[in-house]
Amino acid sequence: MADHELLEMVLFLALPRRDTKPIARALLGRFGSFAGAVSAPLPDLRTIEGLGNAGAAALKTVQAAALRLARADPP
Repeated sequence: MADHELLEMVLFLALPRRDTKPIARALLGRFGSFAGAVSAPLPDLRTIEGLGNAGAAALKTVQAAALRLARADPP
C-alpha cells in the first residue's frame, strides 16, 4: 500500500464521509512520507487545510501505536 493510500485510510476513520485524498496529498507534500506525516509535530499538522483536530489526533494515535509496537516484546 502506498503512503498516500495508508494516510487516506487513517484519515477516513477520523473524517468519515470526506474526501481524504487531498489531505493525504497535502501531508505528503509537506512532510514527504507516511512516517514524516505521522511523526510531525501537532502545530505543523494544524497548518494542513482540512485535517482538523480529529485528523491530527488520528495521526498521533498511529504514531503512539507504532512506538508501542516497536518497544513490545514479540509474543
